[in-house]
Amino acid sequence: MALALEGFAGALALSGECEAAATLLGTATALRESAGASLPQAERDDIDRVSATARDALGEERFEFAYHHGTALDLDTARAMGLR
Repeated sequence: MALALEGFAGALALSGECEAAATLLGTATALRESAGASLPQAERDDIDRVSATARDALGEERFEFAYHHGTALDLDTARAMGLR
């Protein structure tokens, strides 16, 4: 599920919805941490690019706020955000 949310985050960042992208990145990170799963190295570059795109668009403070919000977001809400 974390990988799917990261994919949604990438699509949202590309479409200019960087706040939603940052939020989903936070949710994906929280899911990985709760499962004890790390981000695969093969995915790390993609996530770094999505994060950089969102940070550049939002600025550090707004990015961190959205990301932190995502860490507390329930999975159903995150999934709906990615599918809209």
